[in-house]
Amino acid sequence: MSQVKPSLLKIYWILMKPRVVFLLQVTALCGIFTYDFREGYDSGRTYIDSIITSFIVLIGGTMASGGSMAVNMWYERDIDPLMERTENRPIQSGFISANHALIFGISISTGGVFLVALLTNFTAGIITALSALFYTIIYTIILKRRTSQNIVIGGLAGSTPPAIGWAAASNEINELLPWLMVVTIFLWTPAHFWALTLSKRRDYGEAGVPMLPVIKGEEITRKYIFGYCVSLIINSLIIILYGETGLLFLIAGLGLSIYFTYLSYNLIKTKSENDAWKLFKFSNVYLFGLFIFLVIDTINLV
Repeated sequence: MSQVKPSLLKIYWILMKPRVVFLLQVTALCGIFTYDFREGYDSGRTYIDSIITSFIVLIGGTMASGGSMAVNMWYERDIDPLMERTENRPIQSGFISANHALIFGISISTGGVFLVALLTNFTAGIITALSALFYTIIYTIILKRRTSQNIVIGGLAGSTPPAIGWAAASNEINELLPWLMVVTIFLWTPAHFWALTLSKRRDYGEAGVPMLPVIKGEEITRKYIFGYCVSLIINSLIIILYGETGLLFLIAGLGLSIYFTYLSYNLIKTKSENDAWKLFKFSNVYLFGLFIFLVIDTINLV
């Protein structure tokens, strides 16, 4: 049965992988508000400044990240038809040509970088540009089809939004807390994506993508996931000790990290694809909740 062709705007929206981009932009907004509640308002920034900066970073960051996602779909148009999860993407469905998708991706990503750089500051713009380039060139083109550690190294690109948000509000990035927020996403990324690949292992194997479960096996992957979850507990403790957080983050942030680790340990025992999928879904809740609690905790410290 043929699919009904969506509108061009809907096709563009799908190319940008909005669900992935949305979660990352939430962490960028958390970077803005964490800075402002800790220091910004004492330095002359206002709530209006926070809202304006958030709007610029949300739009510009979505454009930059979404554009790089569109380029990713263009580059992977040869393997997407081989995987059930990606076989109905716009290029494969014939809704948009490969060249059209490429031009759209490059244009909107470049526009997003300039928007952030010109309307906030060049520090935030440079980090935004490096993030988009790293995802497109280092992860998509160089690493993804060459190493089972692709998502670890490539995860650096998706880890930068809190630093972008902090820099957009402060015009600098020389404090510890924003980098601990970056490290949080960096450590979260492998556990998140490897949980997905465990539940979709056959897809990646048939497409020839060397994800860890395909190359090293499922048992090793489950242990790696557990290791990264344990490291998230350690990172949460470091945020508590050096990030000047309060009781709320101690209870909620550490609690989320411990429960995430428990799910990963349970996956080692059950070896269940359903539990891998459950871990993947909770990983989104984990990252969203952790950053929201960090901001709320910062408000309580004011």
